[in-house]
Amino acid sequence: MSTSSVTEAARAMQEELILLPAWDADRVRDYLSDAIARGDTEGVRREGHTWSGTIALSLFELADAIDQAADRDNEK
Repeated sequence: MSTSSVTEAARAMQEELILLPAWDADRVRDYLSDAIARGDTEGVRREGHTWSGTIALSLFELADAIDQAADRDNEK
């Protein structure tokens, strides 16, 4: 599931996490790496609802990218 759109969305999300305290950013990074590996878009969206602003938007974009990658994988 490691397509370029997921990678780009994950990278954008990582850039948003720079603004957070290290302990919180590390928690989100760990959670997201596991969620991406599992393809858990519901979990990513749930996390997105706990944030506001560009962090939330980046999480929703990441979830959408994971969904699109899964759809492409299923079409093959």
